[in-house]
Amino acid sequence: MVSPSDTILLFDLSPAEKDLIQGLTSSFEIETVDLSLATIGNFAHHFPEKKICLIVYHIDAYQKKQNYIIRVIRAFVGDHIPFLVLVPPQKTDEIEKYLRAGADDYMELPLNENRFSIGFLILLELGQAISQPRNAKLQERKETTKSGYGWQRIINYFQKELSYFSPKSLIQRVRPDSISERWRQVKKLGQGGFGVVWLVEEIGTGRLAVAKIPHSSEMNIGILRSAAILKRLIHHPNIVHLVEVVKDAGRLILIQEYVDGPTLQQLLEVGISGFDKETCFLQLLSAVSYAHTHKIMHRDIKPENIMINRSGQLKLLDFGIAQDLSWQSPGGSSVGTLNFMPPEQFEGKSCIASDVWALGVILYIFAANAVPYLLQNDNYPMDIELNVEARAPRKINPNLPVELEAIIMRCLQKDLRKRYRDATELQEALRTACPRFGKGEIIPGRG
Repeated sequence: MVSPSDTILLFDLSPAEKDLIQGLTSSFEIETVDLSLATIGNFAHHFPEKKICLIVYHIDAYQKKQNYIIRVIRAFVGDHIPFLVLVPPQKTDEIEKYLRAGADDYMELPLNENRFSIGFLILLELGQAISQPRNAKLQERKETTKSGYGWQRIINYFQKELSYFSPKSLIQRVRPDSISERWRQVKKLGQGGFGVVWLVEEIGTGRLAVAKIPHSSEMNIGILRSAAILKRLIHHPNIVHLVEVVKDAGRLILIQEYVDGPTLQQLLEVGISGFDKETCFLQLLSAVSYAHTHKIMHRDIKPENIMINRSGQLKLLDFGIAQDLSWQSPGGSSVGTLNFMPPEQFEGKSCIASDVWALGVILYIFAANAVPYLLQNDNYPMDIELNVEARAPRKINPNLPVELEAIIMRCLQKDLRKRYRDATELQEALRTACPRFGKGEIIPGRG
């Protein structure tokens, strides 16, 4: 028996929006169906075998109580199917209502095409993983491309900007919708205000991964934002890779690659060589430069968010508060870790150069075995005295090259006009001023 095609339900989309979705899905056996609130009941009655994998609804700018319409649609399709709403400017103040009514994600209009494509494809992957006929058990799935080069055509269409996507419907494997059936929890790795982090094992393959499980579905938007950012950065070897997003009990869960090794903080506590410090920093700088090239700022670069695997490869983790400046406005809150936050980040005005400050703090720690500032007032960060000046690292370590000290102190300039603009500019300055950096000859070891 041939499995029914995956189906995307479209509600009140404009012709241009439909064309964009058609371009994203044309290489796969994915059907799009135009519906309205008046016709969804008839569709559900006559086509119960359809595998609905995504809903996209264009909010009416002039109709009231759109959240009730979302609830009606959600009642027909169930709780698991990803639901994306397109929100006109007149309705942005009602986004929270739409999310509470059952939407999983939203895009503000007019659409940013690249932003929409990334978010749409992440939800599509999620939906393809869990979609099933309304009146049948999940059947064995088949590869659904029209040709082996179908996905590549989409990649070429977007000038390779979306080559990091691989819809799961192309994989010849059944993927249950429950994390407990798909992934076996092995060990709890930690928890915090965001949620719980587990080491998990893929049933059937034994592959290890890390599951970031939020406390509640109210954090789903943050999960999707993080997933979109990780997808954009998936090609860099020093950035943790996203395996997939799964939905369980209404919560979206990030499944990320497992890094077998300690954090940089743990290594610093036991002591590491100058060579290891320099090679770690170059890898970190490469990762952040790549992110900045893609207009993404991390906002929480610190040793606890950096891991080193057994082969010495560095991985930058935790993009939970990162921002994609290709569609998001910078700043907005004073989130981050105090000892690695520049003054503008305290004020909710973070920018790409804010990451440069954090890199400067790490380089200072490597060079002087000390932090330039020690800020411990976690409860009232705005009360912290920001006029204190960092002590030059050569006062702690006189053997440090003058050129490296100058680079560190420029990273820690409070005046953004005097700081390196981004990690790429810092990378070039380090390469020019300290060409032997990375040989273990510049920074002393410890322990």
